[in-house]
Formats: sequence, C-alpha cells, structure tokens
Amino acid sequence: MKWTIQFKMVVLFAVIIFVGFAALLLAFNKVSVDNMYREIDKDMIYYKKNLDIAISQYFILLNKQMNEQTIEAEINEIEKQIGLTIGGEVDLYRADASSYKYAEGKSQPVKIFREVAEVASNSTIAYSTTINKNHITASLATPLIRGDQVIGIIRFEKDYSELFIQRMQFSNTITVFAIVIFVCVFIASIFISQRMTKPIRILIQHSRNVTNGSLDSEIEVHSHDEIGELAKSFSKMIRQIREQIDVIEHERDEVKLVQERSKIFFDNVTHELKTPLTTILGYAQILRDNGFTDHAFFEKGLNYVINESRRLNRMVVNILDASVAASTRRNFQFESMNISNVLKETCDEMSIKADKYNIMIDTGIESNLLLYGDINRLKEVFINVLDNSIKYSYVNSTITVNAFKSGDEIKIMICDQGEGIQEEELERIFEPFYRDNDVNLVEKGSAGLGLSIVKNTIEQHGGKVRMKSIINLGSELQITLPVNSV
Repeated sequence: MKWTIQFKMVVLFAVIIFVGFAALLLAFNKVSVDNMYREIDKDMIYYKKNLDIAISQYFILLNKQMNEQTIEAEINEIEKQIGLTIGGEVDLYRADASSYKYAEGKSQPVKIFREVAEVASNSTIAYSTTINKNHITASLATPLIRGDQVIGIIRFEKDYSELFIQRMQFSNTITVFAIVIFVCVFIASIFISQRMTKPIRILIQHSRNVTNGSLDSEIEVHSHDEIGELAKSFSKMIRQIREQIDVIEHERDEVKLVQERSKIFFDNVTHELKTPLTTILGYAQILRDNGFTDHAFFEKGLNYVINESRRLNRMVVNILDASVAASTRRNFQFESMNISNVLKETCDEMSIKADKYNIMIDTGIESNLLLYGDINRLKEVFINVLDNSIKYSYVNSTITVNAFKSGDEIKIMICDQGEGIQEEELERIFEPFYRDNDVNLVEKGSAGLGLSIVKNTIEQHGGKVRMKSIINLGSELQITLPVNSV
C-alpha cells in the first residue's frame, strides 16, 4: 500500500489531536469528579456540624433528656424536625444499628445501611456516596453520645443528583465541543496538507514529463518556502537541460552541415583538380609517343600543358586562400583602418579591367568609415566581389558600389547588371567550388572559391554577407561589418 505524504500528514494530525483532546477530556473529567466529591465532602462536614447543633437544640428547647426512651417515644417527630432544620432526610437507629421504629428484639424489615453498621461497630463517623445512573446520593452516619455512652446513631442522606447532572451536562458540552474542534481541525488538516503537498504533486508530474522526454512544460509554484525553492531549482534545471539539448542539437546540425559541405568540397576539389591533370597527362603521353614529328601539334600540346598547369596552380592557390580565410582570426592582422579609402582604391584599380568590357564602376562611398580589421584581407574581398561582378555583368553596363554607416554597422552594397542567379541557388553560392549552372566557366576563369573566401573573411571580421539577385537584371551583394569588429 502506497501512503502519500498528504495521507501521512492527515493521519499524524488526527492522531495528535485525538490523543490531545482525549487526554484533555480525561483530565477534565477527573478534575470535575474530584471537585464534585470535594464539594460533597465540604457539605458533609457542614451538615455534620448542623446535625449536632440541631439535635442539641431539639432536646434543649423541649427541655427533654436525650436518652433511648425519649428517642424511641418521639422518633418520628425527631426525624422530621431535624430533617427540616438541616434540609435533608434523617433516620435514627439504636447503637446496635437496629431501627427505633421497631421494638427491640423484633425482626426488622428495614434495610441497615453500611455506614450505620460501621458506626455501630466502631462508634465513629461514617460517610459514603452512591451513584445510580444519573443520581448520586451522599449519606452521613454519626453516633449520638451521652457522656461516654453511644445511645444511638443518626443517619443523614442528601441527594446530589442535580449537581451530578450539571457536571454531566458540562462534561457532555465540553466533549461535544472537543469533537467539533477535532472535526474542524481534521478537515483543516486535509485542506492544509493538500495545499502543502500540491507543489510536490506538481513536481512529481513534471518529473514524469521530463522522464518521458517533455521539457517544454513550466512549473507554476508560488509558495515561498523550501518547496518553492525546490520548484525553482527544478525549473532552472529543466531550462538548463533544454538549453543544453538545444545546443547539442544545434551543434549536431552544424556537424551534419559541415560534413555535407566537406563532402561537396571534396567532390568539387576532386573534380576541379582532376580535369587539368587529365588534360596534362593526356597531352604528355601523346607528346611522348609522337615525339617532335608534328611540330604544330607539339606546340599546341605544349600550350595546353602550360595553360592547364597554370590553371591548376591557380586552383591550388585558391584552395590555400580558402583554407587561410576559414582559419582562426589570429592569422589576420587587425588594425584601425579607413575602409572608405580601401574601397575607393579597389574600385579605381578594377576600373581598368571593367573598361575592357565597357563596364563603368559608379561609387557612392561615404568618407571616413573607420573600423578595426585586416586591410589586405578586406581588399581581397572587394577585389573578388568586383571581379565576379565584371565577369557576370553585361557589356556596356554599370556596377554600383555604395558604402555608408548605419548605427554601429558599416553597410557595403555592390550591384551589377548581369545574368543574375536563380533563387534556389542563392543559399549555395557561398559554398567552395560552387558555380551557378557552370556557364562559361573556362572562359570566365572561375574556380568557385571567390565567394567562399569572401564569406569566411567577412565572418572573421564579425560581419555578415548576403546575396540578392533577379534573373537578367543583375545581383546585389550586401556586406555588413561592425564598426568595432575585432
């Protein structure tokens, strides 16, 4: 059987309260009975004195001698007068406990009371109480002494039923009051224990939810005690577990993404390196087999070997650049710099190449854009971006370069008027060796590493890169750099 904390608390309260009230009632009853008997004792002492006085006065006032003959002759009158005087029932007996109402020596149907017999045998005062249902009677027997001789016994009886009933009524009232208090306290203990254990039940439910893998529920416990502190600690623990799980899931997703990108990178590198190597190897084998017999083919093959070797060299250099750009920023040489000057200088230099295709570079660069960065790395970024814009722009078009400060950031936007990039390709444009649709790759000399290097370099400076494009209208590259990037 499972005993809950609430059940234990209610049982404990009930037992303590029951034992306490039971002890209180027992103590009260004992004190009440003792007080009742103490009051009766005091009354008996009082009536004993009054009996002595009443008997003496009776014989003195009537000028009669107190002897057996007088008592026997006037027994009824004596009992009546003394009873009226002290307010109780009085009986007279001979010294041997026989009744004066019957001739001496005759059989007596009258009951001989115990206290009368005791006085007859010991010649001392005897006192007793008798309880019968709701009635209590106290009787007192005392010897009648003339000189040194006991001439009779007088018995006085007093009914204390009213006192007994009052005590019982008061005791019953106290008992009922105690029962009512017990019931009220018992109900209150159930309510209080329920309120006290409610947070524990909530914690148990949330513990089960956590065990089942649910970490989204919130614990609402408003008690300002140890249970409230426990609930707060439990909630904090759940939040930390949830945060750690989120971090683990995020890192897991990043690892998956890195693995996917590594595979793509490896496949692309393999493909890009394999193409020139295959060409070089093919022409080299043909030249070895044919020798110098065909001078024209020899020149053509040699030119292919040289060109493909150069292209292979460029790809290796680009791979190394990408690796350097993705490394930690300790490979960068950060310093305070004016990026406005770097941008203007790069635009002037790239205008020479743009002029070959009748492409104009239009600048709107705000002066004195200061930040903390690597001048050479950022210049490489701008050269790469402008070079791509020139390659993929239409002839007789314009490339626009704008740079300005916005809050704590420097925004750089480079727009071209060219082929544009498909929407679904924009997310992959910054992957190493990725090129949109592989259009005119050889002619344009792209190996697909430029934008990857751009992204890595900008991120090392604490910035962000974003590409927007519309097919047949052109593309816009947005670079955001923090002013105090380190």
